[in-house]
Amino acid sequence: MRVWVTLAVSALFALAPSAVHAQPSDPRTRDAGFIGKEVPILEIDECPANPPLPPDELRRVGSEHFERGEVLYVQGDYSGAVIELVAAYCIQPYYTILKDVGQAYERELDYEKAIAYFEKYVLAVPKDAQRTGPCAPDPQVDRDNVAARIKVLQNLRAKVRVNTDPAGAKITLVDYQGVVAARGGTGDELAVLGGHYQVFVEREGYRTEQSEIDVGIGKPYTIFSTLQPRKGKLRVRTVPYDARLFLKYPSGDTVAIGTGSYETELPSGKYKVSAEASGYLTASREIDILADRDTPIALDLPPEPQFGRRQLIAYATAAGSFAAGSIAAATENNPLIVGGAGAGLVAGFFGSYFAAPRDIPLGTSSLTITSSLVGATLLYNSASLFTDRNEIRFPALGLGLIGGGAVGAFTGTRLHIKPGDAAVINSGAVWGTATGILFAGSFDADRKVTSGLVLSGLGMGTLGGVLVTRYFEVSRARAALIDVGGVVGIFIGLGIEGVVSAQTNANGSKTESQTNYTLGGMITGLLIAGVLTRNMDAPQVNVAPTVSKTQGGTTMLGVGGAF
Repeated sequence: MRVWVTLAVSALFALAPSAVHAQPSDPRTRDAGFIGKEVPILEIDECPANPPLPPDELRRVGSEHFERGEVLYVQGDYSGAVIELVAAYCIQPYYTILKDVGQAYERELDYEKAIAYFEKYVLAVPKDAQRTGPCAPDPQVDRDNVAARIKVLQNLRAKVRVNTDPAGAKITLVDYQGVVAARGGTGDELAVLGGHYQVFVEREGYRTEQSEIDVGIGKPYTIFSTLQPRKGKLRVRTVPYDARLFLKYPSGDTVAIGTGSYETELPSGKYKVSAEASGYLTASREIDILADRDTPIALDLPPEPQFGRRQLIAYATAAGSFAAGSIAAATENNPLIVGGAGAGLVAGFFGSYFAAPRDIPLGTSSLTITSSLVGATLLYNSASLFTDRNEIRFPALGLGLIGGGAVGAFTGTRLHIKPGDAAVINSGAVWGTATGILFAGSFDADRKVTSGLVLSGLGMGTLGGVLVTRYFEVSRARAALIDVGGVVGIFIGLGIEGVVSAQTNANGSKTESQTNYTLGGMITGLLIAGVLTRNMDAPQVNVAPTVSKTQGGTTMLGVGGAF
């Protein structure tokens, strides 16, 4: 059959150009017959000008191109056959060559070009075309067969495979009209018609990836898509504010991420945040980061445990001796008092040495000492309200030392009190008691009034210390500095009193009470020290010293601000 076609084409190369059927003028804007594509620009649409040869020579050249194209087609060199057949068509555009080029492209699996040439062939077959030989096909029948073949090729499905990292994604192909053309999973072959598609790759916990692809008819395609995890926000803050932060990833890697506070976006998963600071125990927390969610966390680092066994043994030794001697004072027998003090010393040392745990917290030890002194002051001054007999008051003092210590040890153990809190309570009790004593001296009070003032100062000071620990975090170092401020204020008050006394004595005026100056200096020193150390601990307290005058002209010193 192909021999007859070859002979017919060779013969027709000798025909006049008027025997050739006219071709469509602009095929590039016509629909290609499959979704989302136009007719591709074909080689015959851009034919070069024929060489300036005589007609007979030109026909000979065209016939040679055609014959070489047929040989190359039979040999399987389809791309070479296309070149030769197109060259033949450009010299003498006979309609049967269009079918030959289309068949060569079909063998090359370039179905778009094959369909385009077949369509040109169907349109180019003359209505009056006849057989070129007894074995040649009827052109009208062949045209119908090629038209049917075009429909078959148009319905060939392309295979699109989408591989993803990680696997397990859902794949959706959507055509240019927004209609879902195919669905599947990672690695599935999705069969679609040729055309332009949007590819959606979705997986739980990951951002949806979108891309576009032009699919050729009947061809295989493989796409690789790397999915980016959906992220959530992590916000971390620490107390203290200079703690070093570390983040452990789900992979097991741990990296330093900052100091004090940190904010970032992380993929969904399980993480571990740790914080370290000098003088504090390491704090850590495991967290679940959820996509598109904020995860705020606060890490409060507990201070490193401080042990107070040595100071407790030292105090118990001294307090045991003093308490036993005070209780023995009830006998008014000096040898017995001395013997009791000695026995108390031994009992206090060995009792605390064997009874106190080696890891007793410093807070518990400090509160035990403070409570012992508070108990002694409380019972001694309570007894003084009723009698001035030392054989009653001193035993009360000794019992107060023992009883107060027992209460402090029990309370500190149960409440796990911090060293800073114990120091604040101790300062409140000491300065409250000192205030009561100074007020008593200022008013020149008798025994009962003095005891009442001391008890009032003790109670208010101790209660104030407890309230401060309830609402503020005060370190032991800051409490010590405030105590130093009170002591310095006392000495400054005494110094001022000495200067004023010297001047008023020279002028013959009344000397101010030494106690008043001492009290004023003590209170001023405590207030100033508290303000100056306000930024040592968290939370920061925004206060400042204030000076004002009353309507009577009296100068008032205090503090103001927000707590």
